[in-house]
Amino acid sequence: MNTIQFLRENSNLPGPRGNLTLLYEFSRDAKEGDIQQCLNYITPDVSNSPEEFVGMCGIVSYSIAHRNDVEQVLSFLKPYASHSSWRIREAVAISIQEISEGNLKEVLSGMQRFIDGNEFEKRAVVAGLCEPKLLKDREGNLRILSILYTISKGLDHDRKLDDGGTSLRKALGYGWSVVVSAIPDDGKKIFGKLFDLSGKHITWIIRENLKKNRLQKMDAEWVEDCLKRVMS
Repeated sequence: MNTIQFLRENSNLPGPRGNLTLLYEFSRDAKEGDIQQCLNYITPDVSNSPEEFVGMCGIVSYSIAHRNDVEQVLSFLKPYASHSSWRIREAVAISIQEISEGNLKEVLSGMQRFIDGNEFEKRAVVAGLCEPKLLKDREGNLRILSILYTISKGLDHDRKLDDGGTSLRKALGYGWSVVVSAIPDDGKKIFGKLFDLSGKHITWIIRENLKKNRLQKMDAEWVEDCLKRVMS
């Protein structure tokens, strides 16, 4: 059985959950030839199939294999961030996480192309960077909080969201809590700036984050005060 056939047969797709354990195992040691074969399985309409999983493996493994060239990887990832398949989009977020370990400053410096992009591209930034294993130093955490605020401001309105906007709002609905809990003093101050914005989407983002247990454990009194503010 060749590598691609093995990935397809053990993908767990179609189904609710792909085989992420296999994805990580393959991606960390993949050979260039196998990576290119995996990428060939990505089509515009691939969805909930073994082929979709193989495509995910291609994206993540390419990113890891070329992680020493952050600019190249980010340019490679950007088109996939808006793919019709949510799993392909998730592979982009996973890839950002993987290349950010040990390269966070370089990744953050290259994020502007995503921040200036569409809602799906912005969602990749939020889902990729709001990861506990990346939130190790104050400087990096502050830069991520600044990015979250910049992206959140784009939802300061009451218009109906399209699929990209809905996906972005969902990511912001938990991402803030991950970063705030990693840097409480600064995080609470910057999260508080959301109250200066308006609109139902910002209110939703605030409320969703305040529901998270990680913030309750961090500072229950602060959470209660924030809830009173958002309800007033």
